Amino acid sequence: PKWSKDMTPAAVFVGAMLGMLLMGRLGDTLGRTRALQVTLSLTVLGALIPACAAGSSDIVYGTVLFGRLVLGLGVGGIYPLSAVSSAEGCHEGSAKGKHVAQAFFFQTVGQVAPYLVAMLLLALFQPSTPAAWVPQLQFRLLFALGAIPALVVLLASLQAEDSEEFRSQHHLSTTVGFDRGVMKTLLGTAGTWCLYDLAFYGTTIFTPTILMRMCITGEVHPDGKCYQTLAQTSKQSALISAMGIPGCYAAVLLADRMGCKRLNTYGFLLLSAAFAGQAIAWMLVPEAHILQFVLFCILTMLLNFGPSLGTYVLPALCFPTTIRSTCHGLSSTGGKIGAVIGTLIFEPISDSPLGVPGVLWLQCITCVLGAVVSTAYLRHDWEYEQSPEMHSHLTG
Repeated sequence: PKWSKDMTPAAVFVGAMLGMLLMGRLGDTLGRTRALQVTLSLTVLGALIPACAAGSSDIVYGTVLFGRLVLGLGVGGIYPLSAVSSAEGCHEGSAKGKHVAQAFFFQTVGQVAPYLVAMLLLALFQPSTPAAWVPQLQFRLLFALGAIPALVVLLASLQAEDSEEFRSQHHLSTTVGFDRGVMKTLLGTAGTWCLYDLAFYGTTIFTPTILMRMCITGEVHPDGKCYQTLAQTSKQSALISAMGIPGCYAAVLLADRMGCKRLNTYGFLLLSAAFAGQAIAWMLVPEAHILQFVLFCILTMLLNFGPSLGTYVLPALCFPTTIRSTCHGLSSTGGKIGAVIGTLIFEPISDSPLGVPGVLWLQCITCVLGAVVSTAYLRHDWEYEQSPEMHSHLTG
């Protein structure tokens, strides 16, 4: 159905924003562990619902839409709760940032998994005679297998307890602490995350579309359109997504030495240069598809370096314990607002006379703004790694 094209991606983002806000708040009131169990349960449920879709096309896509909304609630809640739990689970104050960064690294690895699973399913189910049940089974398995990682973590969380740091502060009010200093810091964490996600989702979510326009392995027909198989697109998407792994790993190694503020600032500037280079190549040598593909791989690596890590880690360090999960949820919600904007602007601009270069130049400007916001509103990790009382003084 025509309505599903726009509504399905929107459902994920709406669910994610609600999950970040609600589960982030639950993390401060109910406790990190219990809130994490709730959000993981929603993630498992959201992965399984689309796999059970049946009936007319409207019912099938409606079921998928509902499943994506539930999945968004679950995955959105994982953002603040996993980050805060990782930070508070580390007993060395100076090592908290690195501990959160190491936990975040596996998200980058997980981004490659759907493409690999899709390639595996395409390879496994190849009947000699095309049959309608094959794609039906493939898409259901692709959804359902996504429940396994969340289910494993959910079962492990049943044996977990809240950290001593949280338990010692939980008796305090979870509404105190939103002073002017905290609000300024929140503006910095939410603002940089918003600008980063605008650039990230405005590019990566349309990776298959961009690859089709590059048409590296496909054939360009007389109508000007590129025709390549789903397997070819999946392989290229997996390769590009895998480029994010070394980028994120480099950020993890530099997290202690540079701190999240510098990772954000320098990362945004590098991204700005990468977007500019990609735009220039697209404008000046539009037929150089291999060059564009290499530049896009470099861009993807940089998208997973710097602000990809810094925007996630810093909110787990810079807020008082009693409102830490709530503030991380607010910060990540800012990110998803940027993601929605990035998702909505790509297609109209790329289909306009500005084309894909217009999108890339806009992303370049966005990243420059991200560097400015990071410099103006954020402090270094070691300035936040103090007692809550000192925190109020530093951010005020």
